[in-house]
Amino acid sequence: MFKTKTVAWDAGVAFVVALLIYGFAAGNMRFEQSLAPHYTNLADSLLQGRLNLTPTGNFYDLLDYQNKVYLSSPPLPAVLMLPLVLLGGMGFSDILFSIVLGALNVGLVQRVFRNGWLTALFAFGTPHLYFSTVGTVWFQAQSVAIGFGVLAVFFAWRKGSWGWAGICWACAILARPTLAFGTPFVLMLLWAPVWVDGLRSINWRFFAPLVAAVGIYAVYNFARFGSPTDFGYSHIIGAPNLSAAIEQYGSFHPYFAWCNGFVMLALPPQLLGYIPPDALRFCGHLLDGLDLESVGGFRPNPLGMSLLLATPAFLLLAWAQGRHRLIIGSWLGLIGVMTPIVLLHNTGSLQFGYRYFMDASPMWLLLLAIVLNRSDSEIELPALRWVPQRGLAATLIVLSVLINIWGFLWLFGEFTGVPWPG
Repeated sequence: MFKTKTVAWDAGVAFVVALLIYGFAAGNMRFEQSLAPHYTNLADSLLQGRLNLTPTGNFYDLLDYQNKVYLSSPPLPAVLMLPLVLLGGMGFSDILFSIVLGALNVGLVQRVFRNGWLTALFAFGTPHLYFSTVGTVWFQAQSVAIGFGVLAVFFAWRKGSWGWAGICWACAILARPTLAFGTPFVLMLLWAPVWVDGLRSINWRFFAPLVAAVGIYAVYNFARFGSPTDFGYSHIIGAPNLSAAIEQYGSFHPYFAWCNGFVMLALPPQLLGYIPPDALRFCGHLLDGLDLESVGGFRPNPLGMSLLLATPAFLLLAWAQGRHRLIIGSWLGLIGVMTPIVLLHNTGSLQFGYRYFMDASPMWLLLLAIVLNRSDSEIELPALRWVPQRGLAATLIVLSVLINIWGFLWLFGEFTGVPWPG
């Protein structure tokens, strides 16, 4: 009982600390709307019985179909905003929503993994820092998916609950469809007997919510575009170079894997606008028409940067080796989630680091929890043959936090048009 109260207390403290820091970091923008508050618009439309948005003049990354404007991103975050928009109207601050949501995610990470160093890394040493402070439709979708993904880990791993794990994983998919490819990860946490005893042992309480999520997507697409499989990407209102690439290759294609792979693993910051030749070769469809020579000084690359440079603590994943089902399942899920992402036509647009890696947060959080685990841990984690020195791990985490603070200060100005604190 005492341990349970201590765990809950630690999670509550993590939530409050994150809430205060995220609120402070958002500055004067905390009660304003973001650069792309499309989810508040969709929530308002849903309250009026519509799926198309109210035109506001901000059409970037929206869909134009039969003279109506739609949102390309999944609908779940807008559903969560319904009571807030009902009370505050379409002008409700989506940045405030992001702040509270981000703090809840931090509390969840502490509750599930019970490691202060890991929680600090997640909260302040990854893109989650700016997910939670600058709002926008893109970051909110990922934040919602992360939250439900971590909840699925909690119910699958900590509670062994097939039903609740399925519901939470289905909600994560309704925020970011890429997580559907990580379903083997949750099954491994549940130690699904399907691989042992055959199909008769499948627990359908897990799969029923996933089938329902697919059905919701199909109905949502059919109601908008007349086809259950049409997600509307062919109607997107975006940059001309992206539209041309989609028209030539489609939204997903092996051609884009070279660009995404290079950005994710190797792209450095910009120095006087310099772009490595490989980036020009692999990502020409994203750089076409950009004036790179006018960029001065040393700054992050807005296309993204190597996740190992932006968050050096991800190097600790190299120690996550072994045959334990938690390790195997985590790597299978991570690879599954990242597979469609590396085939995507875009690297994530304006960002710091490589934000799409956050889709795999439930997997790499568990892997890092295993790497950072010590014998005095209160939770059962597999022991590794080789573990990093405490000093190395702490140094990489602190360095990651400092780098991401730099990235946040830059990105805040890019999204608000004013230097921090706004």
